[in-house]
Amino acid sequence: MTKVADQCEPWMVSNVEYGSGVAALHQEIEHFYNYMVSTPTEYMMRMEAVHRIERVVLSIWPDCCIEVFGSFRTGLNLPISDIDIAVNNFYWQGSPLLELRDTLIARGVTDDVNVLDKASVPVVKFTEQISRIKFDISFNTTSGVKAAELVQQFIEQFPELPKLVIVLKQYLLLQGLNEVYSSGGISSYSVTLMCISFLQQQSLSEAKNCKNDNKLGKLLLKFLDFYGRKFDYFKYGISVRGSGGIVEKCVLQNSFADGSWLSVLTIEDPITPTNDIGRSSFGALDVKQGFEVAFLKLSKQVDMDASKRSGSILASIINVPQSVMSYRNWVHFKFRHLTDISAEPVNGIEQYFDIDVKLQLNATTSEDEEEDKKEIGSNLNDMPLTHNGCQYKGLGC
Repeated sequence: MTKVADQCEPWMVSNVEYGSGVAALHQEIEHFYNYMVSTPTEYMMRMEAVHRIERVVLSIWPDCCIEVFGSFRTGLNLPISDIDIAVNNFYWQGSPLLELRDTLIARGVTDDVNVLDKASVPVVKFTEQISRIKFDISFNTTSGVKAAELVQQFIEQFPELPKLVIVLKQYLLLQGLNEVYSSGGISSYSVTLMCISFLQQQSLSEAKNCKNDNKLGKLLLKFLDFYGRKFDYFKYGISVRGSGGIVEKCVLQNSFADGSWLSVLTIEDPITPTNDIGRSSFGALDVKQGFEVAFLKLSKQVDMDASKRSGSILASIINVPQSVMSYRNWVHFKFRHLTDISAEPVNGIEQYFDIDVKLQLNATTSEDEEEDKKEIGSNLNDMPLTHNGCQYKGLGC
């Protein structure tokens, strides 16, 4: 058995003997997820950052609607994940992207804004100075919000989904395969859909027979084996519609908007079936190879005699960089006033489960925003706020 006292992996829990094989891997996945999921302090820090951005946007377009989507809304965000915001239900004159850029800089929200006005979905990208969180703001797009709602439904159907996705996202991040436009990797949404499709297939086969003590370990290995060694990327596409699974590309081709061209990684958009989510992932085969490498490394560790193995099984493919741990420590120190509950720290990070927390709007950024804070706070009085997925909708929604 692996003795935790000898390990330095931050997700491993003291006084726990992890055993061996897939059962040990299962335990580690559980504990890695518990370690990585947002604490109430982190969650409320992100919520407050959303409020600050909302105030800036509403100062320009008072009648618009601000909605959070993406991984922060679904609860599948990593500690350093960006926040996706949609500015909907408004009409404008001129260039809203440039107007927002200029206002963000003028209000001191950020000192550097990247405007991607040529992208298929124009977006304003920046890092907020107070929280150091990266934001992506798009305009008049509701598909992201609908996609987040769909993912939340699948999370209810497949409780294993968040835990697998968090591990896979961390692996892709460390391999540099999580950025679509810079490296041709796969997005958070893409890997989530791949995981959902995989779980749909498993639910129709032997997954129901998996024992609870090692189910996550088996599922992770099977996912990496399937997408790393068995799945034919050139012949099949991925779908989650209906019972989900794999679909021959010749069938999908007729429904896609561009008709004559399919990407290596083809993922049918469940919200807009004419859209291929994987079309920009030109490095899909690198992702495939990465999954294969991860499968081989994990399999070797799982099959190894526990008496000969020292250390974490999961650490053979992922780790938590010191920069991430330092950022989380900084967040918990700087924004500790945002939560008024306490808990025993675990590995230096608070661990909470299903705790409703109250937003404390007593952190000031500048005196002229105090009244705005009161207005925003009153709008949220009847809205449940938890750290397990963002349900935020702003004014005008």
